[in-house]
Amino acid sequence: MASERGSLHPVVAMLDLDRTADEIEAAVADLAALSLLRPRQGAELGNCGGPADGPAEYLPSNPEVALTHLVGPIEADIRRLRRRADELGAHVMAMKPVFEEAWQGHFMKAPVEYLTSLDAIRVALERISASMRVELLAAHPHVPPPEALDDAYRRTAEPVARGVLCRTLYPHAALSHGYMRQHLSRMTELGVEFRTVSHIPDRLLLIDAATAIISDPEQPPGQGALVVRDPSLVRHLYRSWESVWDSGRPFVAADTAAAQTSPKEELRRSILHLLDAGMKDEMAARRLSMSTTTYRRHVADLLTELDAQSRFQAGSYARRAGWLTD
Repeated sequence: MASERGSLHPVVAMLDLDRTADEIEAAVADLAALSLLRPRQGAELGNCGGPADGPAEYLPSNPEVALTHLVGPIEADIRRLRRRADELGAHVMAMKPVFEEAWQGHFMKAPVEYLTSLDAIRVALERISASMRVELLAAHPHVPPPEALDDAYRRTAEPVARGVLCRTLYPHAALSHGYMRQHLSRMTELGVEFRTVSHIPDRLLLIDAATAIISDPEQPPGQGALVVRDPSLVRHLYRSWESVWDSGRPFVAADTAAAQTSPKEELRRSILHLLDAGMKDEMAARRLSMSTTTYRRHVADLLTELDAQSRFQAGSYARRAGWLTD
């Protein structure tokens, strides 16, 4: 009505629209709050039964002008806060070089650093991986899930492309998984070398014979790690790793798989070693990265194959047959 007639008289609107004074007053208040109506300057107060103490006449406002009137102060506050945020950011980030220099000094000098969260482990691995130049040695006690292999391939391909020599140890049981044999074949094509052994106690990474990352025995598996830089400790771990590597069986890619012992035989030999050692089923299953039920099924198959009446007898028969000479 105000836009059509050029102005709005509350009393007239009340009569034309057949609304009560309270309804007209509420509508006018809402429009005025949005700056879509403004009182005509000099207008006298209504005195003919219209809204109490209200102006006698209102003029309409252009919505674009009204929006500027409403939003302008808010946008000004936003600009002011943005300038303040930029100032604070500049002051804080001015300390970044100082912090990084001090942190890097600690990172490089601390003989043993404790990492107690997955984020801390991830950051440390990224920093150390970016700095490696010569060699990466690894030992993995467990078989990773299939969904983790693509990420492992990507993380390994980058240092290999820079000329870093990569050698990795896995337990024999890894070869009993078809997806792992495919993964190892794919990694071998990159230039990574693999060997398998009967048992690997803990995860270990050795970078350039100067830094070692080992699992923290005080933390749940995968939740904690130790970064070791003490030269004597690193040399000890390096020699131990090399000794295990020398006793390992080289992995042969799929195209020449006939030249190596079958995965089934590797798994059988690993299980027989664990039976011979008297290890409990739960612990043996964890070492072989399989469920206890699956492990027990393999044991039952071995007892049948050896025609043995007990696990002790199976170990004795296997040793007599030359299966445990490795």
